[in-house]
Amino acid sequence: MTTPAQTLIANIGTNEGLLSCARCPALRYQFKQLRQKYPDYWNKPVPGTGPTLSPLLIVGLAPGLHGANRTGVPFEGDASGHLLHATLQHLNLTGRVRITNVLKCLPRQNKPSGAELTRCKPYFEQEVQDFIETKGRAIFALGRVAHERTLAVLGYKQRDHTFAHGAVHVFANGLTLVDSYHCSRYNTQTGRLTAEMFGDAMRQAASIAGFTEAQS
Repeated sequence: MTTPAQTLIANIGTNEGLLSCARCPALRYQFKQLRQKYPDYWNKPVPGTGPTLSPLLIVGLAPGLHGANRTGVPFEGDASGHLLHATLQHLNLTGRVRITNVLKCLPRQNKPSGAELTRCKPYFEQEVQDFIETKGRAIFALGRVAHERTLAVLGYKQRDHTFAHGAVHVFANGLTLVDSYHCSRYNTQTGRLTAEMFGDAMRQAASIAGFTEAQS
């Protein structure tokens, strides 16, 4: 039986140096501590997963302690992942989309710093470039930071593309960015984001990507 870690390694593609990345010493030290506290967790940078030729790329913020940092798979094993995967299943998209985060490592206190996001940019930038080169059509950004970082690697200005739930940004190269509030427990528990709202935004992104069965 293939483990999540084996699947992950097979999916790394051009990000072969990610697992040995030493750009953020504080995060490497955090992993050292976590390996003692949670020896069965992944406790390493988390690459994107899913088919490399998918026309839809879902972009989140960062791994969660007991989610992707535990399993080694983005949005796998925590509350954010539950809503994401339930929605993918409802729209018949399970296993058909690419999923990643702009920050590949668990951030300290669950708060990514600007410096960490900047140091991680080359990995995310490569993912987006690969997505464009393989004729990807739509990026579904979960949250404002994912929206802003995606615009940055695409070379577009924030003031020209304001983040808003359900907003659609069409670019000259044929790529489209669709925004959603992040599917975090905080957003769902406070009512800022409902399952229906999230489903509607993802359905729009999937339709733009060419998944016609997700239009209903």
